[in-house]
Amino acid sequence: MCIVVDILHHYAGRNPKNFVRVGHPLAVVLGLSTSVLLFLVQMLHVAPQLLSEVLCKLYWILAIFIMYNILGNMLACHRATSSVASLPEERQVPAAEEKHLWQHCDLCQKLAPPRSWHCKLCECCILKRDHHCIFTAACIGHNNHRYFFWFTFYAALGTGMCLVSTFVLLVRNLLVLQLINFSTFLDTLLFSITLFSWVAAVIMFAFQIHVVYLNTSYYQILDRSYDLGVRSNCRIIMGERGLWTFLSPSIKSPLPHDGTKWQLKRST
Repeated sequence: MCIVVDILHHYAGRNPKNFVRVGHPLAVVLGLSTSVLLFLVQMLHVAPQLLSEVLCKLYWILAIFIMYNILGNMLACHRATSSVASLPEERQVPAAEEKHLWQHCDLCQKLAPPRSWHCKLCECCILKRDHHCIFTAACIGHNNHRYFFWFTFYAALGTGMCLVSTFVLLVRNLLVLQLINFSTFLDTLLFSITLFSWVAAVIMFAFQIHVVYLNTSYYQILDRSYDLGVRSNCRIIMGERGLWTFLSPSIKSPLPHDGTKWQLKRST
């Protein structure tokens, strides 16, 4: 999965405009269609065969909650910009005592805050840039990292639930009921698609756990320079409400700073 992402980023670096024009819509449509397909098949085909009427209703509530958070966090990622240009004008230039910490961007032709990195696809510098996500058509950085973290969490949770229930249905039909027909073929195909989706989601979420745990980024995955401890790292990314933001992307959770000042880990 990571190799595929690196290949895509290499192509994007060589042909940024074409990648944005073609790659973004394809990736977004693929992500949305896969999510909706798994949801509908799960709720209209798999769940009714495995669960009682009461459990099926409860499953609907849980599934809708998960889908809401997947789609809501995707949209929030896209809408919340982390570009340096999103800062107030007075914060787009360093104070005299901060100037030595800012670096010059040759492409933007101006100074950028610490931990900022230029994105060729967005054509600007991004505050604490983690990576460019093709599935949300946006750069993941200081202002929208929280949404991407919960997007990967709910994607892994949702596809994991689909994987387990589809596997149980397959086992029941093949081993218990000994049914081998077109329906079981489709269930096998569904299981394969779900397995691939789950593996991809788990890999993305595993990277994000590491990133949050160390307060680092995808391209500096081993850097511990800004590791202030789990609670502080979580607050920096999730905001004042911390892990309570898992409930909804609409929960207001102000970040502790604007993304231009970063405290270094204290040496021991």
